[in-house]
Amino acid sequence: MTNDEQPPGDAVSPEGGGTSDELSCEEAARNVFEYLDGELPPDRSEKVHRHVEMCRRCYPYFNFERAFLDYVHDRGMRPARSAELEERLNRLLKDLEEREP
Repeated sequence: MTNDEQPPGDAVSPEGGGTSDELSCEEAARNVFEYLDGELPPDRSEKVHRHVEMCRRCYPYFNFERAFLDYVHDRGMRPARSAELEERLNRLLKDLEEREP
């Protein structure tokens, strides 16, 4: 979904999710950052995408979060992902250990 895409229809996902393929608003919201960062497995990402495209309550929330992340990224303030940060810290610690006599 891009900022140029059409807003969702009038459908609102049921709070508890209807079928096993549907997500509730709460489930979609819990995955917002991983979804926007492309960190979800493909099947979960598709479920979140379908929910956001159809839910008039979640669509504005996800668009706001996307715009916020775009703003942060455009200004070079992109927060490090936890895995990236952990990897960087591990490399630094390893370098420090190798330097010790």
